[in-house]
Amino acid sequence: MQTSVLFLGGPGNISDSTIGYFLQKGVPVAAIKRTQGGLMGYEGKIRMYYGDRDQLEVLLHALRDFQPDILIDCTCFDLAQAATVACALRIAPVRRFLFISTADVYGYPLSRLPMGEADSWRTPNDDYAEKKKAIEAFYREALAGTTVGYTIIRPGYSLGKTFCMGAFGRDRGIHLIARIRQGLPVYSPGDGTTLIDAGAAYNTGRMIARICEDNGTIGEDYNCANNQAITYDEYLLSFGEALGKPVHIVHIPTDFMFSLGRREVAESPLGSLTQFHLYFSVEKFRRRFPDFCWEYSIADAVRDYAAYQESLGNFKAVDELRFEDRIIPLWQGAMKELKININEAI
Repeated sequence: MQTSVLFLGGPGNISDSTIGYFLQKGVPVAAIKRTQGGLMGYEGKIRMYYGDRDQLEVLLHALRDFQPDILIDCTCFDLAQAATVACALRIAPVRRFLFISTADVYGYPLSRLPMGEADSWRTPNDDYAEKKKAIEAFYREALAGTTVGYTIIRPGYSLGKTFCMGAFGRDRGIHLIARIRQGLPVYSPGDGTTLIDAGAAYNTGRMIARICEDNGTIGEDYNCANNQAITYDEYLLSFGEALGKPVHIVHIPTDFMFSLGRREVAESPLGSLTQFHLYFSVEKFRRRFPDFCWEYSIADAVRDYAAYQESLGNFKAVDELRFEDRIIPLWQGAMKELKININEAI
């Protein structure tokens, strides 16, 4: 039986390689997208349905016209969106449905390292994760008793063409790359030993594709993350490897950063993510797919990210001074003065 796959949203950071995998296998692929453009090289290779995925008639048209075997929801962020999808699937069911959630649903600090799917959860740290957790529960209940095979995917941090995470800022990594290219120091949380299983979105997307191929994954949930963790310092040094630049790392104690009472700290990834160990077990996935290979390194992913963002011209306007630009020289100056004072005093 010929398989076909419809994406709600995409091509995107993770779905890019999922789509590429299916196309290599000769599987027909389609996507529902609000706007034209941003197809990441898939123009003419996949069928596009332009419209609002939150409108029932848009979903039903794509489902009836394309008649997919597999539906992958990449862009569901609240319960109203999930309710529309569940309604559409009751009218036009598919064989498989995968919801792309997030490993952030486990809540930080993680109850166990590495964090497995069956380990104890904590309260999610932000609204994004709280909503993803609620959507997981909603889909599980709404699709129970239907013929739709439901699987939950929880990606860890996946660095790809459209997303790169730094300890500060919500600009998807543009400023971090710019600082390294300019030879400017970059901030690493605490003493740099915080663990992060930073993985390439290329690998994550292909993990999702393999799950789609196996009916034995129906009714299951899977962490889709890197197969090993590194320290945050090692993560930053991978950028230097990719960009051919030395990386000048500055450590500032996390407690000190929060003691400043600055909105820039509380609302940054440091506030919700990078102060914690981000390390998720992929043993459940590995047991099901022992032959899977994590082909891309972080350096590979950084090169992809930098090249793609360069093609969009996104590195042209990065001269605005930001919090990181201001605090690092202040910290370095204060530490130099403190050393002098201590040496003089003792």
